Amino acid sequence: MSERRLIVHAGFHKSGTTALQESFDAQSDELRAAGIIYPNIGRKAHHRIAWALADRTWGWGKRGGEKTPRRKWTELVKQVNASDVQTILISSEFFSELSSEAIKTISKEIKNRKVEVIFTVRPLVKLLGSSYQQYLKYGIKADYTTWLHSVLDKPGESKINPSFWKRNFHGQVVARWVEVLGADNGTVIIVDESKPEFLFDSINEHLGLPKGFLKAQETGSNRSLTMEEIALLIEINKRFPKEREWSEYEIFVREGLIRRITDHVKPSTDSGRLTTPQWAIDKGNEIGTQNKRELVATGAKIIGDIDSLDTAKVPEGEPYYPDKISIPVIAEAMIGFDKTVVKKFPISWVQRDMLIRYRKKLKSQVYKLRKKL
Repeated sequence: MSERRLIVHAGFHKSGTTALQESFDAQSDELRAAGIIYPNIGRKAHHRIAWALADRTWGWGKRGGEKTPRRKWTELVKQVNASDVQTILISSEFFSELSSEAIKTISKEIKNRKVEVIFTVRPLVKLLGSSYQQYLKYGIKADYTTWLHSVLDKPGESKINPSFWKRNFHGQVVARWVEVLGADNGTVIIVDESKPEFLFDSINEHLGLPKGFLKAQETGSNRSLTMEEIALLIEINKRFPKEREWSEYEIFVREGLIRRITDHVKPSTDSGRLTTPQWAIDKGNEIGTQNKRELVATGAKIIGDIDSLDTAKVPEGEPYYPDKISIPVIAEAMIGFDKTVVKKFPISWVQRDMLIRYRKKLKSQVYKLRKKL
């Protein structure tokens, strides 16, 4: 009987991870029947497991960000160690941000299983625009050019988003994992956008599954933002009151307004698209050369065209920010609030509101009683 294993799909961000996680989650029963468990923690991905290991805050650290307790990791460890299933698979791009010590914790606390890591990678140039849009949804106020200078002028540093380089020096990240787990237990898949099936074919083969077993799911589009929508979000972020907390922003802006737009509004053919200045493309490919060299040096198994990492092309140009947005887009944004959003309200909100309502009702009843007397 082959060795039992824990496979950690550790990213990278913006490399098809969400599509894979949606597949892992939707096909979890099929995976179980094939001898692979994708643990259900109430969400499609295992971000909170990664945050617990990294001691990371989700959201705004000083304004109500969510701190995941360490027990989320220890609960998973107990589940994994108690299972006799051949393969257990966990997935979160936030595993790519773990320190060497956190990776050692995984290796040490998972018993009687070989721990393997698998990464999916896109060229750095191709993830600049999508990464910027993702950070916009966290509330940053910078325009694209300012953000590009922040991350590219001094690679490794960024006052706006320090986490960018924790995850995007791809070779250095893989090296940290390989140093702990060994090169034989590391795999890197270079995503090929011209062949959409390549990612799923590679994952199926790695997991020992038939071709076509795991496949892309029919879900909300979660498309890229148009320039009109980017300009709108920048303005919202600038105007969002400092006294309001992350939970409000996440519920009403990130999961309400923006998700409604990206999932339900089809951009018009004349909508502006985000373009990247040539200097940033050149710098990104230069860093791609470094990533390529360092990935090869790790000794990890590499699947796909590694030479694509420093020859990538994206639409070039200086971004233009319009000062108008269509009425249908705003209309969709305004109806982004529905009952599913209510379920995301923090318990403290509900408790506080119920207490206020109870006091008002009690006061009203006392007043009516006094009038009768």
